[in-house]
Amino acid sequence: MDEVWQKLAEPFPPGEVQWRIEALSRDKKRALVVPYVDARTVLDRLDRVVGPEGWQDAYEVLADAERTVRDERGERRERLVEVKCRLTIRGVTKEDVGEGDSLKAAFSDALKRAAVKFGVGRYLYRLEKQWVDYDSEKGRFTPPRLPEGEGSPEAPLPEEEKPEAYRLIDQLMERLKEKGLGKEAAKIVTKYGGYGKTPEETKRLYGELRALLKG
Repeated sequence: MDEVWQKLAEPFPPGEVQWRIEALSRDKKRALVVPYVDARTVLDRLDRVVGPEGWQDAYEVLADAERTVRDERGERRERLVEVKCRLTIRGVTKEDVGEGDSLKAAFSDALKRAAVKFGVGRYLYRLEKQWVDYDSEKGRFTPPRLPEGEGSPEAPLPEEEKPEAYRLIDQLMERLKEKGLGKEAAKIVTKYGGYGKTPEETKRLYGELRALLKG
């Protein structure tokens, strides 16, 4: 079984890793992007490693409602769906909750989160977020390059070498995402251009994220 878990956790080929925008700079010329793989890529990994008969999934819709969102565009209603995925691989079961603005998005998110608990794509959470050039007119950016056979962008800062303040901010961001406040948190990060350009800015950024978490 150890070999199975190792194969599940292997980094994906760079061509299967996609990038999504988490935030834009004030001038809209730079984008903060994070790596991810889609649900189909996860399904393919499960089929290749244990075979279609080696795993099963089950889902439960926990919530499907609308909420009020306030931002620079004003106030609007937004759908929020929460789904729990129960994923079983070779008799071992793990579960997690995903969310999205539709049932399809929530089901996919739940599957990917549950698969992460088996190691599938877990390394992606350890990759450094990247600021890249962004074409606001075309809505496009050039994805960072992942070296063939490696699971991280070029010369990332190892987690253990990150300043303590950066690690605390990353932890806050993860907690805010879990609470459905990822977009609001990303706007705060954008305001400071990442972790902040000075220790004072980093401290203020941390304070604002803490305030958002506390509501």
